[in-house]
Amino acid sequence: MKKLVVLAVCLVAFVANSYAQGKLKGEKGVSSVGVIVGHAITHKAPTIGVDYRYNVLDKVRLAPSALYTLKNDETNIFYANADVHYLSRITKKATIYPLAGIGLSHWKRDSYIIGSLKDLEDFLNSGEGTYTKVRIGLNLGFGGEMRVTEDIIVGAEFRYNLTTERYYDQAMLLVRAAYYF
Repeated sequence: MKKLVVLAVCLVAFVANSYAQGKLKGEKGVSSVGVIVGHAITHKAPTIGVDYRYNVLDKVRLAPSALYTLKNDETNIFYANADVHYLSRITKKATIYPLAGIGLSHWKRDSYIIGSLKDLEDFLNSGEGTYTKVRIGLNLGFGGEMRVTEDIIVGAEFRYNLTTERYYDQAMLLVRAAYYF
């Protein structure tokens, strides 16, 4: 799965550079605030969130976001992400981008997560009915967006959060609607 994600990101970057047709005036300094809905593929649960995007350069954008995966199989997850997008314009209204960044995930489960013996020891010593785990990971993915009006933008994104423990890796498909300013 990891090789497939890396291959997809490389392919999108190649296509984006091949078809990019220049920039729109004033992209640097543009911001947007959006609402995100989607599906956590690995966890098999709905995901909701918010994000803020700021173009630091005409083709480079910072994109912090907060996502919450609803409870499934006694587990819910909160993600705090800090990503960078490299923008490639396809048309005057459509843009595609690869993304890379870091993500912090907080897993909360009502019972023990099968992982390492250390995880089991932590759960048994907690004395609580829930188990929590925090993981830092690498975000990789790609997305696209289109301006519906001057102020409204919609888009879709695939992201993969890669952690040091395979159990906590997460693939997500997300849709976003945002206000551009």
